[in-house]
Amino acid sequence: MYRIYLFCLICLSVSLSTLANAQELIVQGDLWCPYTCEPTAAEPGYVIEIMRAVFDRSGIKFKYEVVPWNRTLLQTRDGKANIAVVATEQEAQNFGLLIGPEPIGNPSDCVYVAASNKLKFTKADDLNAFKSLGVAAGYTYSEDITTWLNRPENSKKVQIQTGENPAETNAKNLAMGRLDGAIEDEQVMQHIVAKLGLGRKLVLAGCGKKTPVFVAFSPKLKNAHELIKIFDDGLGELRQNKQLTKILAKYGLTDWK
Repeated sequence: MYRIYLFCLICLSVSLSTLANAQELIVQGDLWCPYTCEPTAAEPGYVIEIMRAVFDRSGIKFKYEVVPWNRTLLQTRDGKANIAVVATEQEAQNFGLLIGPEPIGNPSDCVYVAASNKLKFTKADDLNAFKSLGVAAGYTYSEDITTWLNRPENSKKVQIQTGENPAETNAKNLAMGRLDGAIEDEQVMQHIVAKLGLGRKLVLAGCGKKTPVFVAFSPKLKNAHELIKIFDDGLGELRQNKQLTKILAKYGLTDWK
């Protein structure tokens, strides 16, 4: 009788382990290359490659989906998605998402203008000189820029771009003269400029302070804290064994730390 009981416990343990390994997490983000790129591309984004390198070791699989950022945050909050990439600490707090201490990058809010435009950006009030400024729906900008964007007198100047790839749309509109400026991370805009051949049409007017971003987990995910530890520890291992350096080099990047 004891042997039968022990055998059943072993079977149950194996079954639960199999189910855990078979679980497929839903990871969502918008197109913010080189952080998150096309899911089917050879280079789907360095954050996605890091997640694969870390989670594969633990037998954790995930499906990466491109979804508009504001919807990504809502669906991760509600448990319809398990992970949002990449989120600021403020976004995580606003939507009740869970993050660990290890950031996955350190972007900054930069302002881009047409090559013929002489406007420069060093502080939020410099945006007063702009007649039309492109931003992305659902994005969280630095505190001073957010304050400027929320001023009633600036509402007519701000053009909010929606969709799965708002950064690229803003870049195209800027190149066609539909915008005076666009706010975007430097690495993201460099990727877009190279992809679309806009090197002679767009220039950097200046950047604000850097803001760390994170892989953010749904509060509805029962093992979220366990996954956060797995990810943070795994990222540390990738940094130590130089695999992180190799992944970033594919995108022309270096470690943000």
